[in-house]
Amino acid sequence: MKRTLLILFGLLVAGVSTQAQNPIAARAELERTRQLVAAGALPRAALEEAERANEKAQLQQQMRDFVRRDVGVDELGDMLQAAARLRELARLEFELVRSRVEAGAVPPNELAPVREALESAEKQYDLAEERGKLVRQLAQMAGAEERFDELVEQELAFSYQGEGGFSDEDMLAVDRVYFEFWNRPLPVSANGATDLHRSMGLDHTGRVDVALHPDDDEGDFLVALLESWGIPFLAFRSAVPGQATGPHIHIGLPSPRIEPVPLEDEFEFDLDQDRQ
Repeated sequence: MKRTLLILFGLLVAGVSTQAQNPIAARAELERTRQLVAAGALPRAALEEAERANEKAQLQQQMRDFVRRDVGVDELGDMLQAAARLRELARLEFELVRSRVEAGAVPPNELAPVREALESAEKQYDLAEERGKLVRQLAQMAGAEERFDELVEQELAFSYQGEGGFSDEDMLAVDRVYFEFWNRPLPVSANGATDLHRSMGLDHTGRVDVALHPDDDEGDFLVALLESWGIPFLAFRSAVPGQATGPHIHIGLPSPRIEPVPLEDEFEFDLDQDRQ
């Protein structure tokens, strides 16, 4: 899952960067166009086009913020709304240019760039949706530690104390044995401390979450391997009571509680970078 998130992150960054416009320049152009329209030097349609371009630039700025950092569950709605509106603006621009091409007002070759922009916006929305699903699942997995006792009572979780800890060398050995047996890397979803864990008040340093159901063949293999090597773990059949969601194996002792760190404090966006 961690690899999936990294791939999605890269694709989202690429998609936003390809379409990105300078939000400060777009706002300045909007003001200039508004003045020219008021003076009668430009038609009303020019102002509407500048308004759409400015909205697009501001939304792209928002999406750049989202793709450059961890996103909390409470922010997913804003991320998806921004991606959906960018898709809608791309569709409006495509329809506008197509109508101009059909009317003979602009050459046909102007249709290809806006078609590509629409396809990119649609892919960006699909990637944002997929990222949202993964973030929700990771949040459920991280929050499962807080509900561990409740989950144990419902036979949805169990633990093994082992020898009280494990080293990086132990983790490499576990990954190697798993790969040799299953011919694929261990599906690590969180390795060490993450912004998401910190935002939930958990210090995940020195812990590893693996996206495997402990009762499945691969999960059962990992549980047996950890027990045979004396490595502690928490195993979750579900992260939420009453739901078959977020099964995973937390390698290491339970995460210590810390003061929650809001996600926005983990990241400071430098707007000056977009002015250069």
